[in-house]
Amino acid sequence: MEVGYLVAFTKIWEQFQIKWKDGAPRVSFLTDFIEEISSYSFISARDVILCLLLGVAFTLLRYFLTAAAFKPLFSWCQLLERDLKKSSESAFKLLFYSLVFGYCSYILFNGKYNFYHDTSDCWKGWYRGMPVPQDIYTLYMVEAGFYFHSVYATLFMDLWRRDSVLMIAHHILANSLILFSFAIRYHRIGILVLFVHDVTDIILEFSKLCIAFKSRGGKYHLLPDVISIVGFLSFALAWFYCRLYIYPTKVLYSCGYISMLITPEAPLYFFFNAMLWLLFLMDVWWFHFIVWLIIRIAIGKSHGVEDTREIPNDSVKDEGHKRVANGKGLQNGELHNCVNHSKATLKTAGQRKFNREETNIGEPHKKHYTQKENDESGFCRRQPRTKPANL
Repeated sequence: MEVGYLVAFTKIWEQFQIKWKDGAPRVSFLTDFIEEISSYSFISARDVILCLLLGVAFTLLRYFLTAAAFKPLFSWCQLLERDLKKSSESAFKLLFYSLVFGYCSYILFNGKYNFYHDTSDCWKGWYRGMPVPQDIYTLYMVEAGFYFHSVYATLFMDLWRRDSVLMIAHHILANSLILFSFAIRYHRIGILVLFVHDVTDIILEFSKLCIAFKSRGGKYHLLPDVISIVGFLSFALAWFYCRLYIYPTKVLYSCGYISMLITPEAPLYFFFNAMLWLLFLMDVWWFHFIVWLIIRIAIGKSHGVEDTREIPNDSVKDEGHKRVANGKGLQNGELHNCVNHSKATLKTAGQRKFNREETNIGEPHKKHYTQKENDESGFCRRQPRTKPANL
């Protein structure tokens, strides 16, 4: 059951006004919130510990796969040095999201549930403390554990980007939604949230790997470049359709409007919907990076697909990336030469300075230096102005 933007947002706003008049937050909002959470929340210490242990397990698994599989493989593929860390990150995320999205799709479309086609089924039969099916429970624990890992990974493992702070906030919000919807037994609608978000991450990480492979060996490769462009366009379309259309017209509409028609006694309406809308605003914010890259390519400021969130590095060692991005390969050791160019320049400048000083030896008003008295650190010893007395 899908509706358009206008219908969805209008119905949500109408229901919000009705709910606000019936039970707007009072001065004792915090006390009421804690009491309602305590009354309707059903999550055990065992569930939380399991999520934390899975988070540690994902972290250890990523360290192991990076050292034992990803880095050796990408080094053998001759990826540039600065791409090794990014590619290992993308490979691990691609593996995880592919497996989890496949399992989530199986749950939604194996005929057991009809949540995707009719979101009203997410609320039919809901009651306080209802049991969570084992297949959904497994998905929830794995996703919660991964987002615990993701907070640590963003801080200590991933490449730092312009939106890294926002990414940490996203991981905290996502895990709060997962654990909250599990505890209050909103797990049916929670599966839809996971489904529409995970699919875009698969395309994103695959496209980032293709971007790294197009400069493999310091040379330009056409096929990975073409695949990265196709992947980027697919990613942009999937992001818009899944996160900016399906998510508001199915998930937000169902939580904000349909839920109150079927289960008006469902608790924490404002809090749950506020978190869902905050996630939607984050999706809109990240979409502007996609639009900005499309604009850069259209006006010729970017010669190919790139991650506009990355903090630019203007050091000389990035010359290889700049030339490959323009379709030029690095030939006959030029990649090594551009890395060492600054060292050679400094050495040459130092030699010219020494030669100028050496030519001035003998002038009474200048300092006198000799090349033989240069020590290993590059400093010169000053010669005495007068000769020693003859014995």
